[in-house]
Amino acid sequence: MLLDSDYDEKRLTPTEDSVALISPDDGDSMADETETSTEPAPPLADDHEAMKERFLPALPEYETHAEAVFTWNITNWRQLPKRSHSEVFHCGGHPWRILFFPAGNAASESTSFYLEQGFADEKPPEDWYACAQFMLVLHNPNDPSLYIHHEANHRFTLDEGDWGFTRFADKNRIFAAKFDGSDRPLVENDSATVTAYVRVLKDPTGVLWHNFVNYDSKKETGMVGLRNQGATCYLNSLLQSLYLTGAFRKAVYQIPT
Repeated sequence: MLLDSDYDEKRLTPTEDSVALISPDDGDSMADETETSTEPAPPLADDHEAMKERFLPALPEYETHAEAVFTWNITNWRQLPKRSHSEVFHCGGHPWRILFFPAGNAASESTSFYLEQGFADEKPPEDWYACAQFMLVLHNPNDPSLYIHHEANHRFTLDEGDWGFTRFADKNRIFAAKFDGSDRPLVENDSATVTAYVRVLKDPTGVLWHNFVNYDSKKETGMVGLRNQGATCYLNSLLQSLYLTGAFRKAVYQIPT
């Protein structure tokens, strides 16, 4: 997935974060009224199918295992604890929940939202993981045309059980009396709605979006690669490619010793 240079999805407790503030496409207010625009109108935040089709299309190179849409109505925003959770919902046989920092997580000028595995105090299965494409949308429940959305892909594991956006939205922007030129704020009367769109993908190779930290290739595949000795990665790749070429490997094994 291609990301803007200033768009940054992060796990919880990041160091330096930067997340683009993505808002619906704005029409050109100065355009000639007689012109015909080919750009479709932005969908409303409560039109889940249209939102998913517009901003979270399926990745053609991967097969979808399951999809889910979960909506959480946030009230009393300023009275919520520093770290808040939604109820648990399920997708692809996995529990999920939204993790929310009303006053921001390591970014006091922003509010922070993450998608998190929802095992909580339960013991998850050994070697649990899930590959998910997801989107979080914050909108005004009284006017679903006012919203901010961000998307990401991540391999959720026990070590990286949350992923999302430390700088999801600037607090001055979402609490402003007129959000992005509208006649009302996005967070109105200390209330807003956040919707999580989750698409769990199949992982036939077992390494989709894997960071390969503490990866045991022998345990997983029965094979062991060549360790990089420093600028030897190209040679390692060549040797492993040749080894996995059956005819070449057979010819080498038949060389008299």
